[in-house]
Amino acid sequence: GSPRLLVLLAAARANSSPVVSRALRSGSLLPGCLPALMSSSDTTAALDTAIPLLAWYAFNGAFNVENKRVLNELSYPWIISWVQLAAGIGIAVPAWLLGLRRPPLLTAAVLLRFLPIAVLHAAGHALQVAGIGAGSVYFGTIIKATEPLIGTLIAYAVDGKAAPWYVNLTFVPIVGGIAYAAAKPGAAADLSDLASFAAVAALSSTVFFALAKLLVKRLMTADMKRRHGLDAANTYSVLTCCSAALLLAPSYAAEGPAVLAALAAAGEGGSMVGRRLLLCGLYYFAYNECGFRVLDKLSPVSQAVANAAKRLVILFF
Repeated sequence: GSPRLLVLLAAARANSSPVVSRALRSGSLLPGCLPALMSSSDTTAALDTAIPLLAWYAFNGAFNVENKRVLNELSYPWIISWVQLAAGIGIAVPAWLLGLRRPPLLTAAVLLRFLPIAVLHAAGHALQVAGIGAGSVYFGTIIKATEPLIGTLIAYAVDGKAAPWYVNLTFVPIVGGIAYAAAKPGAAADLSDLASFAAVAALSSTVFFALAKLLVKRLMTADMKRRHGLDAANTYSVLTCCSAALLLAPSYAAEGPAVLAALAAAGEGGSMVGRRLLLCGLYYFAYNECGFRVLDKLSPVSQAVANAAKRLVILFF
């Protein structure tokens, strides 16, 4: 019955919370889980997950709305997606140079491990922006709410691991509930929309991001943190730099000259759009870094469940 219990069941898939896992194995329901959580010595660890989780939701909601506004004024998704990635370099690199963060110790072998993840992240983000530009935020939200299901299928295909059937059943109300919340009252369902570019781009983006998270989780080991300084924040910062570098050439070749001409012709209006685009990039970096902090605490599928719940927050922005 309770939606909160369903989320707890899904989040406990990877035994990321020992308290929740014990409560579930003992057969206690939500009333039994909450006291265990509240009285646990893991309260600090729970806050370490809850705070970036809430920040992830807030920054992502702001990004989606601002991103759609920018796309309405500047319909160049390739360049927009690259600027949003590159904006993160303006945060990460100064933080390393000024000593605000411990700079990572990168080797050729480590960078090679980042390469496939960067390809997936850059492609996923470009398709995400293009899909939002071609459709609505609501429609994209419905498609991307399938991420827990896609993440589960990918994890099973790659690792051969599957959650118990009762955990997988929780995806039905989670995904279905978000789709219902995103649906416009009185609007008829048009299944032909599922074959549109917006739908294909959103679904492809979801698959790429799910694969990237699986690879990132394998990269985020205690050894990487200790020897290379690659905690969650630094892992995403390095990934941002790599993804922006990979996306620069194709995005400029596709739309670079046209964007420069459009901004020059717009005059002061173009400068305003440029500033809003940079702000959108800052939102993007902030929400992804918070997402990586959450991923560091959870399994890829558990994070995908939290990501699906995040879609509800977007609908309120």
